[in-house]
Amino acid sequence: MIITPTKDWWEPKTKMGFTNGQHEEKSTRASITSGQAWPNLAWAKEMPSASLPTPVWNGLTETSPAVSMNASYRYRLGSVGFVIDKVKVVIDSSVVEEGATDGEIVVYGPNVMKGYHNRPEDTQATMTPDGGFRTGDRGRLDQDGFLYITGRLKEQYKLENGKFCFPVSLEEEICLVSFVQQAVIYGLNRPFNICLVVPDFDVLKNYAKEKGLPTDIKTLVARQDVIDMIGNAITHQLKGKFGGYEIPKKFLLLSEPFSLDNGTLTQTMKLKRKIVLDKFMDQIEALYK
Repeated sequence: MIITPTKDWWEPKTKMGFTNGQHEEKSTRASITSGQAWPNLAWAKEMPSASLPTPVWNGLTETSPAVSMNASYRYRLGSVGFVIDKVKVVIDSSVVEEGATDGEIVVYGPNVMKGYHNRPEDTQATMTPDGGFRTGDRGRLDQDGFLYITGRLKEQYKLENGKFCFPVSLEEEICLVSFVQQAVIYGLNRPFNICLVVPDFDVLKNYAKEKGLPTDIKTLVARQDVIDMIGNAITHQLKGKFGGYEIPKKFLLLSEPFSLDNGTLTQTMKLKRKIVLDKFMDQIEALYK
C-alpha cells in the first residue's frame, strides 16, 4: 500500500506502483490518496492503462486522522467516501448563504480531539459546545451517506452581485484541461471571475508546432489567439458543472509556474494565494478595464 500525498507521482519517472516501467502487481494492491483533493477522473486522464485501486480518504490531524473513506466495496466518484464507523458528520448550513445545499462539515466521534494544547481561544473557535470539530470545509452528504467537499469557508468570496464563489473547486476542474498545469481564480467584489493560467508548456509547444506558431513560451502566452483557445477549452470544461456567474470571463496566461523557488507555493506545495494575487494585481486590474 502506498500513500500518495501530491500529484507529483503522475510523472512517468515516479509513477506509483511502477519500477523501471514495470508494474509491481504482486506487492502493490492499492493506493490511498491524501494530502490534497483528487480531481474527478484524474486517474483515468493521467494513467488510463493502470488498474490499481485508488480509494480516496478524508480526514485531519484533529480527527486522528480519518473521517470518511471510499473502499473497493463501497465508493462514489467525486466524493471523499462514506463516514467511517463510530464517526458522525453534521452539515451546518447556518454559516453559509441562505438556500445553499451544503454547509460547514462538523465532525463528532471518539477520534475527535479535545482541543489544542494551551490554545484555548483556538479551541473555542473550532470546537462546538457538544464536542464537534468545525473543519472549515464546506460540504454535503448525499442520500446514501457519501460526503462531498465543495470548498473552504475561508477561501470563499462574493462577487459584486452577492453570489458566492469557491475558487478551489473551479481550479481543480480547470486543471483537468490538457492545456492547463495550474490555475488561480479571482473575483472578490468584482463583476465577474478571471483566471490566471499556467499552461502545460509541453502541450502548448506541441500545439504551436502543429499550428505553425512560434514555440517560445513568453511569445505564446501573450498571443490573443492562444489565450482565446485555452479560455474556450476552460469554459467548455466548466459549463454544466458550475453556475454561469462562476465561470471566468477573462484569462491571463503566465510564462512561469507557481513554485517553491519563486515563493508562490508553501513547503507542502499549497498555493500562497495572496502572494500570487498581489504579484499579478496590475495585470488583473487590466482585465477588468
